[in-house]
Amino acid sequence: MTTSTSPQPSWFHLVAGVEPAVFLTRGSMLFDIDPSLKDGLEREQPWALDELQSLGGESTAMPNVAAPIAALSLNVAQTCNLACSYCYADEGRFGGRARTMEAAVAFAAIDRLIEQARDRITVGFIGGEPFVNRQLMHDAVEYAKAGAKRAGLRITFSVTTNATLLSEEDLQFLRDEAFTITVSLDGGPLQNKHRIDRKDVNSIWAVLAGIRPLLDSPGPTRIVARATVTRDDLDVTDRVEWLSQAGFAEVGVSPVRTGPEASLRFSDSDWAPFLEQMIAAARLELDRVLAGATPRFSNLWTMLDAIYRGSARPLPCGSVANYLSVDVDGSFASCHRTVGNAMFHMGSTTTGFDADKRRRFIELRVVDRQEPCRTCWARYLCGGGCHAEVTEVGRAGCDYIRGWLDFGLQAYRHVMTYRPEVLARSET
Repeated sequence: MTTSTSPQPSWFHLVAGVEPAVFLTRGSMLFDIDPSLKDGLEREQPWALDELQSLGGESTAMPNVAAPIAALSLNVAQTCNLACSYCYADEGRFGGRARTMEAAVAFAAIDRLIEQARDRITVGFIGGEPFVNRQLMHDAVEYAKAGAKRAGLRITFSVTTNATLLSEEDLQFLRDEAFTITVSLDGGPLQNKHRIDRKDVNSIWAVLAGIRPLLDSPGPTRIVARATVTRDDLDVTDRVEWLSQAGFAEVGVSPVRTGPEASLRFSDSDWAPFLEQMIAAARLELDRVLAGATPRFSNLWTMLDAIYRGSARPLPCGSVANYLSVDVDGSFASCHRTVGNAMFHMGSTTTGFDADKRRRFIELRVVDRQEPCRTCWARYLCGGGCHAEVTEVGRAGCDYIRGWLDFGLQAYRHVMTYRPEVLARSET
């Protein structure tokens, strides 16, 4: 499988590979085509364009700016026991002082979520390190469960943690409440270099010691390892393999685009080799899965699931559209990355979710109103990029995204030929 980032009309994309295929941007539709049509489309012949247009392609639905918030993350501890060198959140402080959330703030935020919800809600916990404030986590879950029951809502819970502070009580709590758990763990030699423990403890083994009982006996929890990739080590395959060997059934990676240490942030020259590394890891993953193994590299399968579902999203994520974050003072932000930033302020526990700000935020950021997104064939698979990152550092990495998605379209066809049930599982 090869990749291509050559310019093409924004309403379709010819997928690289031996077998001709075309991706229609609107509706996210993928079609096999014969070589003559491919040749005509490459030459932009009128007959070929007319034939392609006859295949259809539904208009992408714009987000409902009046939709309720369905997920809320509570920054219960704007402090952390680690001092990660690339932390965009300033160890959870977001440029302020270390603080923890009080129960009154958490409960008021949960009340705001419940009072306008319609069906299902998710309450997440984040920081900093949320287990610095473990008692509030336990109390907030009980409070949210009781409120959701009274309102007739289904409720789920999530947490992002470095897993170094987990007690036996915490582990059982996570099982009992069927948490989705994202563990921040880089693995390999860079873990101790960049994820620094304030007490000079080997942070790899602190994490693994904390999470091991759950890996061995997860119960109904879902556990995902998330590794941060810095520009001093782009080897994605090693990260995925190391974390898989450590016992994680799901592994994802994320490049550093923002943060306090410039030498660790991706520069323009890093995206091409990073794409090569991502594709190399994905190819090994495909070999495993096509031989009968269970999927583990979440970056790949999240992309393939989106293609399978025909995902055509006008925004990159649920930020503001159906998700907000709340800080220790009770101020709502567009997401957990924008806490304390006035540009992304979305109300408070006192005044509620600010409907006007939410509407303006969404209307300005739909991908068809962004440059250069509105003329990019990949816009409805990408959604335009993280709002916080784009605001801070712009759109570096767009060629990487197009290359990754082009590879994904090829990989999708391969998986659907040889193991379609792997993608069909997302329907169950």
